[in-house]
Amino acid sequence: MAIRDESPKVGVYIDFENLHATFADALHGDGSYRDNRMAVQPMFFDIVPILNYAASLGDVVICKAYANWQFFANYRHVLNEGAVDLIQLFPRGANMRNSADIRLAVDCLSDVHGHDHLSHVVIVSCDSDFIPLVQKVKQAGRFVSGVGVIGRSSRFLVSACNEYKFYENLLPQIAKPEPAAVALPAEAVDASAVALAGPVAALAAEEGEGSSLPSLSELEPVVLEVLRQLAEREGNYIFCGKVKQGIKRRFPAFDEQTLGFSSFKLFLQHFPDRIVFVDHLSGGHVALAEGGIEPEAQAEAAAEAPATVGDAAVAPTPAS
Repeated sequence: MAIRDESPKVGVYIDFENLHATFADALHGDGSYRDNRMAVQPMFFDIVPILNYAASLGDVVICKAYANWQFFANYRHVLNEGAVDLIQLFPRGANMRNSADIRLAVDCLSDVHGHDHLSHVVIVSCDSDFIPLVQKVKQAGRFVSGVGVIGRSSRFLVSACNEYKFYENLLPQIAKPEPAAVALPAEAVDASAVALAGPVAALAAEEGEGSSLPSLSELEPVVLEVLRQLAEREGNYIFCGKVKQGIKRRFPAFDEQTLGFSSFKLFLQHFPDRIVFVDHLSGGHVALAEGGIEPEAQAEAAAEAPATVGDAAVAPTPAS
């Protein structure tokens, strides 16, 4: 008898044409994809970082992408390698829409209600039309994560998700382009080349009305409020993971790396006058400087926690 695998099960639903159009318009100007949508498309982004992010949430058991695939042959190899189920949608009507939004929503809800083991749903799109879908999936008790693009994702969609990741922040650090690599003429894009640097840099430079990236000044009062609420309920000895969880409930797009911090601990250390590190056990515990540390927690930390230097733990020196 097979042993039941208790790891989270993830369903991924990619509004592929929407995502491709976002990068195309960022590189060549708004409307450029609409004017050239009936031609074979060059590759503007890499789907692998998105699939890797979905895999970090659990076992990917469903992965569907929606588009009119006769024009996206250049993505064929990477999509096949990622075991993506390609849903063909031919355009219908005078406006040439392929009804991807409706088909994606119907498939997603059908899977959620037909597969009880599905615990996480990842919706890859910048489109606010998916907000009702996100709400329904959350009502069914699933964790909903969104993936979109900086400056192009609806801030209302970002707020509706449990978590929202921007494509630019999913790229490996070494692959992130410098801002100087923005301006590429349209004729320089070869259908046989993966022109990633131009569109990603252009989008990273945009901070339009739809941006949902909180600044440090916006985050500070939220961080302190989350800490005070946790301290009132559990005492002033707070697990760092709960602090991050509380921040993400207010700002689903929160990512410390976007703000220039390589870890969440380093982000919290940006507020040394307000937050005190008590220990680095099991991910670390902090306390509000203004409230003092609970006596029991302080005694426990002193007895059990090793001495620390930054994020590194140092074994205590035995008493002579």
